[in-house]
Amino acid sequence: MSSRPFYHLLPLRILVGAAAAAVAVAQHSDYQPHYLVGALNLPNANIPDIFKNITSGTYIGRGEYDNWVAHPDVPFRDVPFVGFSDIEPYYDGDGPARGQFFCLSDNGYGSSANSADYPLNIARVKIERPFAYGHGGSAFDGYTEAELLGAAFLHDPRNLIGWENGADIRVTYKVPDATWDDLVEKRVLTGRDVDPEGLAVFDNDCAVVGDELMTAVFKVDPTTGEVLSPFVRTPDIDSRTGAFVDGKFLSTVSDKVHCNVAELEADADSCLEVKSEDVVAAGYREHHKSGGYEGFSALPDGSIAAFLEKVMEGEPGVRVYNVDPGCASGGDPQFKSFRGYYPFEKNADSIADVSAIPGTSDYVLVIERNGYPGLLSGEPKSGEGHKFPSPALPANKVCLVDLTDLDDDLVMHNKKCILNYHIVSDPWDVDGDGKTRFGFTQVTTEQLVVVDDYCIVAGTDTNYPWTNQLGLDLDALPYGDEVQDSRWMVICFEEPIFDLDILGEYMNGDGTAAG
Repeated sequence: MSSRPFYHLLPLRILVGAAAAAVAVAQHSDYQPHYLVGALNLPNANIPDIFKNITSGTYIGRGEYDNWVAHPDVPFRDVPFVGFSDIEPYYDGDGPARGQFFCLSDNGYGSSANSADYPLNIARVKIERPFAYGHGGSAFDGYTEAELLGAAFLHDPRNLIGWENGADIRVTYKVPDATWDDLVEKRVLTGRDVDPEGLAVFDNDCAVVGDELMTAVFKVDPTTGEVLSPFVRTPDIDSRTGAFVDGKFLSTVSDKVHCNVAELEADADSCLEVKSEDVVAAGYREHHKSGGYEGFSALPDGSIAAFLEKVMEGEPGVRVYNVDPGCASGGDPQFKSFRGYYPFEKNADSIADVSAIPGTSDYVLVIERNGYPGLLSGEPKSGEGHKFPSPALPANKVCLVDLTDLDDDLVMHNKKCILNYHIVSDPWDVDGDGKTRFGFTQVTTEQLVVVDDYCIVAGTDTNYPWTNQLGLDLDALPYGDEVQDSRWMVICFEEPIFDLDILGEYMNGDGTAAG
């Protein structure tokens, strides 16, 4: 190609620490021209029939709203949507169905300890937004309501899910009341069993869920929610070579393998979490209980790019595994190899999601974030998120990365960050606020999918009932209701950056198409 159709910024080098021992930290910002097509929301009250008349939220205190600690309306009479932790295409006969997606529920109300009565689910959502480039002075509502097409509970009718110590899923031990009778019979998984943060969909009948609590993967039917395999634990690696350590696996303090089964049978709430030393003593490599799979994507070559959320101690980036889903073979998922380490930008500390790029298994699109605003404190208080000077500024960048180009430390060093969620261009003022900049303000921005050569859909995880994350007077805001819902934005780049020829040239600078 004769020229690059992109704006290029010089990589930033930030010096930190004492002058005598300065450390250079590379930034990869190369933001590309783009525009906001619009915003959408799915009201929290818009729930499917299968959610109705089922008690939930009994582990949340009743009282004045206090993030995950208390809520005036608990226990909930109906199961609420609590936000989505991943988004993947829904398929029709010709491939991905335009505007239709599978959206994976988060584990419940913030942790495994308070989510034992939250039934895990996969929703099917239609996300389409009217937009006409201002043609004839056209304008549309600031938010478009997404259409809920259906939902299914994750359930295990064939008794495939079980722990090595004999522990079973939560509904076999305890449920809130008789409203759960059907869920007990179907063996529905709850937020105490797994924390589903990643979903890799290969077709409407086969997908793999990535879990945070163990950390593990298991196969499901994304349409019906039926579990299709036992869970497969994540192998530990030699951090220098990337080789799997034989017989050693990751685990967390929330993993039920460390519980006494007799105690669970007597009182299911007696073991919601164990001590770190229990994990280590059992021969596992401990990982953060909220640091397992977050970026999880089905690649065109039939494999999964499986990103942990957080860096393990002493390692140069987030681990990325190569997983065979077992969809083609009909077998269980298998860990095939270690792909490498994904390096964070300065002040980012968590993977939020990963999207495949149609036609290539070498490159993926990654959203990385920090804990801004409330999660920066041990017990986030309502209102702290809009007080400046702030303890931290948001780090929400969307970055392209080459999965195959590793340096000597196994780090994926060919990386370019093309979008910042807090510097979104809105030249047509599609949200009608009179401003030409838009901020996608949410602590957990856990949905990202590339839909064509130009455009992406990005979404939030509401962390319900912690929906007022900035601690504002939502009643006084024009979109106070919408920002408490599951939200998405559609963004298109001015140039076809996800076209394989252009993507290859942009990332490599040598005219090589992405493979």
